[in-house]
Amino acid sequence: MRSSSLISCSAAVLSTSTAVVGLSLHRPSTYHTNSLTSPILRSNTALRLGDLDDLSDYGKSRVNSELDSLISKRDAIKKNVVANTKPDDDTPPIDEMSDDDIAKMLSDEADIDEMFSKDYVPTFATKRGPSRSGLSSGESGGVLDGEEEDDEDRALFVDWTEDYDDENEFHIPNRIGFTTAEWGDKKKGFVAGKLKKKDRKAGKFNKSDLKKAYEKLQQNGVSFVETSESLSFAEAFLNKFFDECEHGDRPLVASTFANPWKHAIKTKSLPRRGSKAVVDAAEACCERMGVSSMSLYQVKNPYFYIGGTSALAEGMLDVISDDHSRYVGCINISTSKLAKLQRQLRAQGEFVATNQFDFSLTNRKSMAMIEACKKMNITPLCTNVLDGGLASGKYTSVNPTGGEVSKGEGDTGPYSVRTLEKLDTLFKVQDSLKEKVNSRIGDKLSKFDSGKAPKINREITTTQIAINYVKAKGAVPLVPVNNVKMANEVLGCLGWELTEEEVLELDKACKTCGV
Repeated sequence: MRSSSLISCSAAVLSTSTAVVGLSLHRPSTYHTNSLTSPILRSNTALRLGDLDDLSDYGKSRVNSELDSLISKRDAIKKNVVANTKPDDDTPPIDEMSDDDIAKMLSDEADIDEMFSKDYVPTFATKRGPSRSGLSSGESGGVLDGEEEDDEDRALFVDWTEDYDDENEFHIPNRIGFTTAEWGDKKKGFVAGKLKKKDRKAGKFNKSDLKKAYEKLQQNGVSFVETSESLSFAEAFLNKFFDECEHGDRPLVASTFANPWKHAIKTKSLPRRGSKAVVDAAEACCERMGVSSMSLYQVKNPYFYIGGTSALAEGMLDVISDDHSRYVGCINISTSKLAKLQRQLRAQGEFVATNQFDFSLTNRKSMAMIEACKKMNITPLCTNVLDGGLASGKYTSVNPTGGEVSKGEGDTGPYSVRTLEKLDTLFKVQDSLKEKVNSRIGDKLSKFDSGKAPKINREITTTQIAINYVKAKGAVPLVPVNNVKMANEVLGCLGWELTEEEVLELDKACKTCGV
């Protein structure tokens, strides 16, 4: 009995001698797993010992000898690991460094005088460029076409429109923004999970696409983003993106007080009423997006609001005084109501900053509203600037599908051939202008010394012609952006403008087409 127990014990010791490091003996038989943290020392092997009282003196001697050997091996392995492990930081503590060592360390990092200067900006290991909101078109650029940027060609926030004087106090960098109107909307192509290549070719997008597009725009000069409380997915996404994404400049976010009647139907509640409803809704928007205050809070035209225009005006003033938003604006409010609201807010030392409505190259019905906004010193914000894609010039009578993946036999694209034929003249002008603008930009950039030319898009598209047409009319286009490709289209609009002659040429083409 004792002999077999000894043989079993010795065999176990010998077979596990190279694996067992953390060893603990207990008189009652037990299993012990190694608890050391080093990955090469981890072992789930256990050493089982019988009761030592059952062994002869010789057996006890053999066991003790084997244990001493194991302990010796364990100590050797420990020393070897420590000797070959590089410390996380071999820099001595500051109190052990000499004055010369400290001076050398600082001289390697930065110039001491510069560090204490007012304009000192430390260098961080990040791809985000410094905020440059004051550059004019002759200094530097921020348009990057690729999805990734090199360290030598980092994103650089540039505001090409800072010096414009035909705007109110609410300044929107580069006079362009993007809207979240399609975020989370399955009908527009949003998919909650992963996407395959064929899905993206079909125009579908997911949260990852939205995040990449958002970050790219924010880093490169487009910081104004418009959303609404009726877009619950969008506000939730923005909440995450504000924290997770790198920003070239502080993001400017605008949200919206939804139409009270539609909101009542959607939430199955009583219609909102009075000034307090406006304030409560603005506060709730801030909470959902995780911000203390918004840049702009907009009120949609309610057609009829319980409390009247005066209640809306009072609510808008309270939103500002309670610091839920710095500025307030309107959506689709008529000229007469807009003028009344402006008078009421002006009387209290504030003003209506914006009015939002649809306008595009192929839908110019709101041209009079743009002029009215200018007279009241209100910034016009324009949505649906591509008219659902019709104004992009992508779809033509000879290319009705716009080069997109066919949806099957008989697919003629989103528009009838008759509609596209009617706009042929306009599309031809757009196509000719993209070549003309490319040539004009090339001529200007060629006058710069090597390496000093601003980074401006040199591959103008008909989509960008349509977007900058809205800007040329004095409005701020809000472009729906769901992926990096569309983000690049928006960034390609920066740094150049249509001339008066080019705008006139588009106007004439529109009239010829009956637009």
